[in-house]
Amino acid sequence: MFRHGWPVPSSISFQPDEARACIQLPEFDALLLEKARVISSRFPLAEAEFRTSRGKAPAAEANEIPHFEKVFRRAADMASVSKVTELREYDELLLLTAWHCVRPGVTGFLGTYPKSLLCPLSHAAPPVALDSLSAAKRFVFERRAPIYLRYLLCEKFALRTCADIENADLRHLLRSTGFRLIRPSAVPEVAFAGITRGEDPPVRPWKLTLRQELSDERAAEMLITAALWQIKYGLRLVTFEHGQPRWNIGAFERTDWEDAFLSLGVRVAPSIMRASGLLDWRAVLARCLDKIGPGNLPPALLGKISAVPQRICHDSQQAIWEVLDRVARTVFEQVRGAEPQLFTEHGGLDYEKARGFRRWARLFDEVSPNILSRFGVSAFTALHRVAPEYFGWGPEQLKPWELEQEYGKWKGPRGRALLRSAYAFALHEAGLGSIENQEEQVVWQCTLNQFFAWAARRAEQAIPAYDFLYGIASRHGLTPLLSREVTHTAAVSMLAGMNLHENLPRIEGSWDVCMRTALERHGGKLEVRLVLPDLVPLPLRLRKAALTPLSYSYLHKEIRLVRDFDLRLARESHRQLDEVPGWWEDERIMGTPLLERVNATADPARVVLDRLRPEPWLEVPAQRIRFRALYLLIAKRATTRPTPGGSGLSSEEIRVLLRLALEAALGHTNIAEVSVPAVRRGFERILAREDTREMLDSLLLHIGAAYETEIWGQVRKFIVLDVISDLLALTLRNSLLHLMSAE
Repeated sequence: MFRHGWPVPSSISFQPDEARACIQLPEFDALLLEKARVISSRFPLAEAEFRTSRGKAPAAEANEIPHFEKVFRRAADMASVSKVTELREYDELLLLTAWHCVRPGVTGFLGTYPKSLLCPLSHAAPPVALDSLSAAKRFVFERRAPIYLRYLLCEKFALRTCADIENADLRHLLRSTGFRLIRPSAVPEVAFAGITRGEDPPVRPWKLTLRQELSDERAAEMLITAALWQIKYGLRLVTFEHGQPRWNIGAFERTDWEDAFLSLGVRVAPSIMRASGLLDWRAVLARCLDKIGPGNLPPALLGKISAVPQRICHDSQQAIWEVLDRVARTVFEQVRGAEPQLFTEHGGLDYEKARGFRRWARLFDEVSPNILSRFGVSAFTALHRVAPEYFGWGPEQLKPWELEQEYGKWKGPRGRALLRSAYAFALHEAGLGSIENQEEQVVWQCTLNQFFAWAARRAEQAIPAYDFLYGIASRHGLTPLLSREVTHTAAVSMLAGMNLHENLPRIEGSWDVCMRTALERHGGKLEVRLVLPDLVPLPLRLRKAALTPLSYSYLHKEIRLVRDFDLRLARESHRQLDEVPGWWEDERIMGTPLLERVNATADPARVVLDRLRPEPWLEVPAQRIRFRALYLLIAKRATTRPTPGGSGLSSEEIRVLLRLALEAALGHTNIAEVSVPAVRRGFERILAREDTREMLDSLLLHIGAAYETEIWGQVRKFIVLDVISDLLALTLRNSLLHLMSAE
């Protein structure tokens, strides 16, 4: 069968990849190639003759026609190809001759391809630059570009079949030739018209398109197209009899639809995501059924697909961990098979070789595109789960920073948390401090006595401070320290969570002074929580909702409750709330919805409040720690329950307190009205989780763990999570004060 001038792969073989490997790309005519070769052999002589006759051609013609094309016409006459400009294959002959004429280093021939044959623009210009061409030049480009690309794909890149095009990294190949005038994903269709069209195209366009090239609308449309192909030709679940669909019901019920659609590699647009940030496969399947028709599918099965209420919790084994673990095992087995030098003869890890391998994250994308960013986890998290003997904090295990590619690894809050952990571990390997395990969490600890003993040993060995500091940064690949983007004294400030280095002199020995000061400020014992794998996945929509920047400040210097009395006074006196004197000085909850909730002894929020330890919420903290209220919420000793190991709040209790802040306090605060919708969305995303405790721990690990010092910019960057933390602190502090005063 043929469609759009190309064979239909499904009519060749039931195996999609095998069918595409059978479809050969059209080659250039052998006689045409021989003519081009002969004409190219005359190029040096034609070039010399052209130079002697320069200036005789009309000026207008000389400006319009590229130099190579003028020489080509002379060379064609010399090669007895008469009236070459009148030939139907003139453009093909011209471009093929140009390829044959490129012989760098050979006298008389071209060193590079004459790119002006296509258009006067640089081939490295972006596709939008073509809009600047005149209609005539654009016509020439559209006529010649397919021929140029056909030769590039078939002869230069040696792509012979449709399968070769699908499997090739066209972006890399075209970048190596400096050609950007056409997007890599559009090149096959330009070179071979019709090759990406049809229900079962010879080259599937979703295999070529980069995610950043797609708008949300186009991504959704392409996913539906790819899903239809997957159902009809990939999984072969439906056949057509007399124009009516007939489904394989058993195979339909057994299909893992989420995996089937995600394996296509198309970016998931927001319109077909669930509220949790995962693919809404039911919506995709329902749209496919609308196009194909339900056929013989039973109504009960159709009802399961079209069910609107869907679970949005993130601890579903099928939705998260089973999928992630399966991909991680595949990646690990691929590395074991393709990179045997990373392992010893006995199956162990060759640490020194393995720490330089930086393709782990890229392999995840090859197995299941974008899976790490969709689930919000790192490659270390996924691999630590399936192979903990190779990935961890042991001396011969790969650490989190050794699995990631260098670019951007240390940037942003998560990168700073990673740098902080890496620096603490580097000091441990240098003999300073110890590594302790605290309930599945790894902590680097250092006391003042340990530091003095270690400094004395270093002095005995007469190791200069510069050699020691450069050595630990070089050994662990701490690029910000090697490039001096971050000084070693600034790194100590990161460990301590406070700015200790700003006023230190830039002299040898200042690092020791900074380290000693950090230990003294922490009561003689410094603890740094080393970054563990992500405790739970953090889908993209949750991260976006919790980290949306809010470019405003509170109506007063900090968040406060606003009582009905204050609002009425402001309204009756025709003043703004912030113009009413002293409204912020009263911390009572009278005149707010909190009063009724807190006084109701049967209210779930009141029950949890009675269990809380009030001291941490009421005392003024010694240090201003970002997201302190959220840290208190997940603390091991958050309640007064005497049960060993059970004094922390459960996920359900945490959600009760968060819901109290959302429902009873948000509407009666001085948060600007324009930002209330964003804050409400952040609350709703967090409350949608059933694993709230683990989710908050994971969120704070990568966002709040990097204590902000002045070297890193603003001490406080206003985002939704800041407001949630402040609102929670305000709600619980005032509620606890009310309960204590009532007693």
